[in-house]
Amino acid sequence: MEGYGIPKTKRGMVSWNDVSRAFGGVPRYWIATTDVDGAPHVQQHWGVFSDGRFFFEGGPNTRWARNLARDPRAVVTAERLGLAVMLEGSVRAMTPDADLAERLVKGFARKYQRTDAYTPSPENWANDGLREMTPVRAFAWRYRSFVKSATRFAFARS
Repeated sequence: MEGYGIPKTKRGMVSWNDVSRAFGGVPRYWIATTDVDGAPHVQQHWGVFSDGRFFFEGGPNTRWARNLARDPRAVVTAERLGLAVMLEGSVRAMTPDADLAERLVKGFARKYQRTDAYTPSPENWANDGLREMTPVRAFAWRYRSFVKSATRFAFARS
């Protein structure tokens, strides 16, 4: 395909600030996990992107949660404002401290209260009800300028 390949300059590439702003404003995310037999499993979730991490809710007995308990690697993907974003990373069940819980409640309410009448309570997150994904890699591109804007980000593993 003519013109397809790695650009010779960084001009037009996507900035992490653009990725964070777009990804943080997405109302629905798609999370891919791996079933025990290696088959892919994709599930839609609500979520909040804060401090470079992605937080989402759900019960520990769901298929995706069982998949993550066995293999914490996952991909979260979304699209907003003509920007496609894919995060690869590791997911863990967690209980937030008071400061993070307050920020997450506000983040979920800001995104879902008006349209879906949803505001969580930190009590919702007891017994493994909250998950945190820490990205190790991210990919992003603008649809209208895919060849010039495709960008890969790599993060330190913690």
